[in-house]
Amino acid sequence: MPRKALEPGHGGCCGRHRTRPDGLGVAARAPRWRGYTAPGMTPPLLVSPPDRLGDWFADHGTAVLGTLVLAAIAIILIRTLIPRAMRPAIARQMAGRTAAEIGRRTQTLASVIVRTGEVGIIALALFTVLPEFGFDIRAVLAGVSITSIAIGLGAQSLVKDALNGIFILTENQYAVGDVVTIAGVTGTVEDITLRRTVIRDIDGVVHSVPNGAITTASNFTRDYANVRVNVPVSPTADFERVRAVIDAIGRALADDPAYRAMITRAPQFIRIENVDAMTGATVQVAGSVVAGTQWQVAGALRERLIEAFRREGIKTPWG
Repeated sequence: MPRKALEPGHGGCCGRHRTRPDGLGVAARAPRWRGYTAPGMTPPLLVSPPDRLGDWFADHGTAVLGTLVLAAIAIILIRTLIPRAMRPAIARQMAGRTAAEIGRRTQTLASVIVRTGEVGIIALALFTVLPEFGFDIRAVLAGVSITSIAIGLGAQSLVKDALNGIFILTENQYAVGDVVTIAGVTGTVEDITLRRTVIRDIDGVVHSVPNGAITTASNFTRDYANVRVNVPVSPTADFERVRAVIDAIGRALADDPAYRAMITRAPQFIRIENVDAMTGATVQVAGSVVAGTQWQVAGALRERLIEAFRREGIKTPWG
């Protein structure tokens, strides 16, 4: 039986050998992108042939560089403008407070807003640039949505931390630079975010406290502070003389140029706080000072009282 001639363009076995329309014989394979490319997705830059990189930069380079430059400019602007824009509004809200308190409040709120804005700008720039590299952001967004659901179900403590952080900031419970006690830790606040508060204690140890663990916040540097010093004296001492010496030392300390700006009410004799056979009579001395200076003033007051008692011959339980 005569073999039927193959017609032009008709494939042989399974059509593997096709004749190109221009008659050049067996078709040459067209250049292929190395690696798998999802349907409808631009071929990724990293798997492109070297001779096509120039074409990619010509088509997409301007969009990528432009997005990155705009994102950098936006971050610089929010870092510069937000603190300046917030300070006048905070100063009006905190009228009558000291400049230091206003500065701490401004720094605290501005740092949280700037960080949140930076995260949003970076995320927006990333989702804008990814399609230029051939990634389908629809799949990425779908993954983010699933991850968000998982986080919402399994990380409720993070939500609690963030909500408590919002209340801490809006209610101005404390700010960066304040001395506070939270979650059993006492120290100076070094940083606040929506999730956690960073405190450095008197020994220099840094504590990171989740905001959700804070049920009570004690602020030692808000508005004003009191100085209370307990001084033990012999039960046989002349307490009228003790009162006179203590009041004189308190007035002298308040008139001292080194402490005048710190003391708002001169320390004075208040009462006999306690009487004990071992420690004698405990006399309480108290005054009012600018918030944050109570420890310095209390130390100077104790030193001067000890010197005055020795000079005036007022006996203490130690002689």
